[in-house]
Amino acid sequence: MAKETPTPESGNPIRPEIPIRSKISNGTIINVVLFVGLIILYTLQFLPDRKQELTTEIESEVSVISDQLAEGAFNIAFVNSDTLMANYTLALNMRDEFEREQRRLENDLQRRQRAFQSELETFQRQIQMGALSSDNIQRKEQELMQLQQELMQLNENYANRLMAKELEMNIELYQKITDLLSRFNKEMGYDYILGFSPGGSILYAKDKHDITHKILKKLNEEYDAQ
Repeated sequence: MAKETPTPESGNPIRPEIPIRSKISNGTIINVVLFVGLIILYTLQFLPDRKQELTTEIESEVSVISDQLAEGAFNIAFVNSDTLMANYTLALNMRDEFEREQRRLENDLQRRQRAFQSELETFQRQIQMGALSSDNIQRKEQELMQLQQELMQLNENYANRLMAKELEMNIELYQKITDLLSRFNKEMGYDYILGFSPGGSILYAKDKHDITHKILKKLNEEYDAQ
């Protein structure tokens, strides 16, 4: 699932290689593309005699833009999200804490369910033995129905509590990671840092743009320092 990435040697400054950036900016690229589109429209509609000549010029300009993009006009890096979550110490500790809380709530719910089942079986035996009057049977049935509703409500409350805890942990992780990326990028100057994971919107990325191990190392260093 996640590609193993060698851990950088301790003590070495974290300085990922950055592709050489073209002088062309994002806004310039957009303007050029729009300008090319206008030229095509103008050629087809108003200058049929120069159509072939201008088409050749347009193709040449588009080729130049494509080359500039390929050479790194956009300076992009990516982080493998699965690798990050599988090795970030804070994420691992949060997962352990969540699982402990989940087991605690499940055990409490199961204990209450067993107690309810035991009381229900006792009630059924007493009915079979004829040990209860009709009034007592009716009263006990109401009590058991109330207990059953309480168990169902408790189950829902516990599920909501776990969902809220999971959301809270995810928000904290997101804030930690984005805060570090923001500080990290002041030095590195990437235009985009993407999140890569199997099944995500990014279908392919070159390994040279992978900065996962650098981000992971910084995250764990800061967590350990705290």
